[in-house]
Formats: sequence, structure tokens, C-alpha cells
Amino acid sequence: MKIERPWARLGIGILVMVIVVIVGFSWVAAMIPTWGSTSQEVALELPGDKLVPTPDILWNHAITIRAPAKAIYPWLIQMGDSRAAFYSITFIENLFCMTSGECRYVNADRIHEEWQNPVKGKQGIIMDFLVIHDYQPDQYVLATATDKMPLKWTWLWYIQPVNELTSRLIVRHRIDVPEEFPRQAFTWIMNMGYVMERAMMLGIRDRSEGHLPSSWEEPLGAAIWLLVFALGVVAAVDFVRYPSGYHALGVGLEAIIILFILTFIQPPMWVRGVLLLMVVSGIVVVYWRRSGRRLFLTRRST
Repeated sequence: MKIERPWARLGIGILVMVIVVIVGFSWVAAMIPTWGSTSQEVALELPGDKLVPTPDILWNHAITIRAPAKAIYPWLIQMGDSRAAFYSITFIENLFCMTSGECRYVNADRIHEEWQNPVKGKQGIIMDFLVIHDYQPDQYVLATATDKMPLKWTWLWYIQPVNELTSRLIVRHRIDVPEEFPRQAFTWIMNMGYVMERAMMLGIRDRSEGHLPSSWEEPLGAAIWLLVFALGVVAAVDFVRYPSGYHALGVGLEAIIILFILTFIQPPMWVRGVLLLMVVSGIVVVYWRRSGRRLFLTRRST
């Protein structure tokens, strides 16, 4: 059934988009606290747990790394804004730095021996707001919030060996939110920050496994994200302007779902390319169907 009025199609498009976005963010919010973890890993008692015994926010993330603990730990212990950064999305990290002008992130591509023995309680992870509280070589690095932060926060990177060549990296946050700060708002902010944590864990995994990221990967990933977004907008505009069925709406929704995948799952670059081609193919079909319809109507009129 075709709907001729543009305003009606606009209303349908907005309604469907809002539903998909709400479902998407609800799924993400439900998955984030234990993303990648097993129930056994969530239940583990780990270093730093007693420092924040009853957290308002508890995250337990994990990832498999095909490398022994001794190959992973050196990358963990040198993290921090003034040292190796966080192996995450550099241009987003530096957007946060612009607000203070006190730091500039440069993700390390090698092990720095001079950063392997930081002073406990002094070495900053995030300036002097979050510092390295404790560490055990080839086992864990634990950071805690200082008095400059209005909350209690522990951030742990813990290596659990699986066998001689494989490990599980568990990243745990325990946060007490101040009573005067709306918990839901803080949770939403943290959920958006998960994008960076996911990139960090992938960056640690790749470096530990010996796969140093190329300089072109980050801009290419950003370009793919922007192209999928732009093609989704094109599909949405086409659906509103032309009463040619619901294929364009479907392509727009496909673009939204793929944006969630690119943002929160962050698959390998070849998978991102395939996802982009899926949206491109959908747009091609939209215009092919519309061009074919125009040709058919022209022939009928003659």
C-alpha cells in the first residue's frame, strides 16, 4: 500500500525510526554491564572490589586475547593520557582533551620500558583524577579515583590465563555515584563512553597479538560510519519525497541497525566494508526501482 502524502510518509518514517532507535539503545543498555563476560567472570572477586563494595554502576567486560599474560601486561601498565594513551579512537579522545587543553592522546605502537614501573598512587591514568592504585606484573592493573573526583571509582584490567597461548582480559568498573547527581543521567553518559572502552579493548587485543593498527584504519572506520549515516539520510529523504513503496524506508532502518553495529560492536574493517556495501546496494535498488517505474509510466503515456 502506497501512501501519497509526504507528511504522512514523514510521520511513518519518524515513528518507525524512533521505535528502532529506542529498541537499539535499550538493547545496548542491557548488554553493556556484562558485555563479553561469562557469568563466572562476573562472579569473580577481583582486586579492588572491596574499595567500592556497593557500587551504583558495575561493569564487567571481557575479551579473548590469543596471547599469554606476559605479552598483554606491558601494554596495560603503560596506559594513561600522559603516556601510551588508551589504544582507543584517538580523535574522540582528543576532543575531550580540548575542553581542558591539558593533554593530547597519542596511542602507543610499542612497549616503552620507561613506563613499566609507575609510582603507585602518583601515576595518572586520567590526569590526576584517576591514578594507578596498584598493579601486579602479568596479572592486573588497578586505577582509583582521587579526591579531585566527586565519586568513588575503581577501574581494573585483569588478565586471566586460559592456556599458555590464550588469555581473557577482564575490565571491571565499580562506581559510586554522588547522591546529588542523577544516576540515570550518569549511566547514560557511561553507556556512551562504552564506545571508547570497546575500542580500547580491541586495541589492547590487537597490540598484544602483534597486529599493530595501520594509520589509515581509524580514518577509514570514521569514513565508513559517516557514509552509512549519509546513505541512511538519503534513503529517508527518498521515502518521504516519492510514494514508491517501503523499500527506501527499509534501507533507512538497515542503515540505523548497521550504525549500531559499527558504533558498539566495532567489527573488523572488512566486515564494515561489507555492511557499507549492503547499504549502497539498497540505495541502488531504490533508485533503480524508481527509474524503472518512471520508464514504465512514460511508456504507458505514449
